Amino acid sequence: MMKIVEWVMVTLLWGALCLAPLLLLLALGALLCLGLLAQASWPWVMAGAGLLGLGLGIWLAERVRHGNGLVSFYGKLMNNRELNDPKN
Repeated sequence: MMKIVEWVMVTLLWGALCLAPLLLLLALGALLCLGLLAQASWPWVMAGAGLLGLGLGIWLAERVRHGNGLVSFYGKLMNNRELNDPKN
């Protein structure tokens, strides 16, 4: 049972790591389309932003995988003074 929970958690963490740049660039592409560009070019901008975000997400995941590993990377993200302040 714990192996299943571990697999689900690791899958969700890898998915979040890969999808964060994708969603960020899709949101920036949508803002760009709404603010500056004509409505005829929005599919190309969104496709380009999606491909760029997916490529960036894959690069980030590979960098984490070859570096410290996922759990260590996530631990470094969560270990900051604001979260570990004993005064709170």
